[in-house]
Amino acid sequence: MNNIVACIDGSKLTLATCEASAWAAQKIQQPLTLLHVLEKTTRPVVSELSGQIGLGSQEELLNELVELDELRSKVALKHGKQLLADAKELALVRGVDEVAQLQRHGNFIETLADFDADLSLLVMGKSGEEHSASSTIGSQLESVVRSIKSDIFVVSEYFNPPNAYMIAFDASDASELLIEKVIKSPLLASLECHLVMVSNQGDKSLAFEGAAERLKQAGLFITQSVLTGAVDEALLSYQQQQQLDMIVMGAYSHTRLRQYFVGSNTTQVLAKSIVPLLIIR
Repeated sequence: MNNIVACIDGSKLTLATCEASAWAAQKIQQPLTLLHVLEKTTRPVVSELSGQIGLGSQEELLNELVELDELRSKVALKHGKQLLADAKELALVRGVDEVAQLQRHGNFIETLADFDADLSLLVMGKSGEEHSASSTIGSQLESVVRSIKSDIFVVSEYFNPPNAYMIAFDASDASELLIEKVIKSPLLASLECHLVMVSNQGDKSLAFEGAAERLKQAGLFITQSVLTGAVDEALLSYQQQQQLDMIVMGAYSHTRLRQYFVGSNTTQVLAKSIVPLLIIR
């Protein structure tokens, strides 16, 4: 059974992640799983030199560090359970009928891989608990996008249910496929669509017009715009001017994902955007 998984970690983006996942679960009528992962920690190791060169007190100090680490783990476990309980309560208040809570120990990416076969949408913040700046991309986000096959909804600090979104189209084979995915996506149904292309060289107008026509034939309300300038700046400027609530981009084969994410355009859009980014497979 397909389901939505929301990754929560107690960072400042956790509330937005909960709100976004509840909205998505309501929109596409699928169960919601709230996931909290406790990563493994490295415990201190007693030096073999202890007691041989005047370091006799080191073992006692390291034992205290081990005890402190164990206490920290217990507190983190308790904190995570409370986070899950609060997140579930919020989802129920927002009208989500099926909400599950799951707390796991281990590697975050490996844990997500266990869900991949039944995952329709992954919701997560663009920066984790180790990052405080809203313009910072979390260290694990690239790995998640490269390894998870489902659509990924990346949220920033605040989330409001979107009324309109922007498709970043570049006339590539990947963006042509993106158009078909958008048409079939229940998450985007009934929302106003802005089809945008940044064209600095070459004639891509035929592909752009063709994409717009397919969207119109599918019953979507479309606004078309061709922009110029630096790709990330042009896209973000248009999004802000039009007050659009979400940006939609595509990512497909694993061989392309590395280039997709390392490319400065996508990285900059992710880092600078204050609205959610929906990455569609």
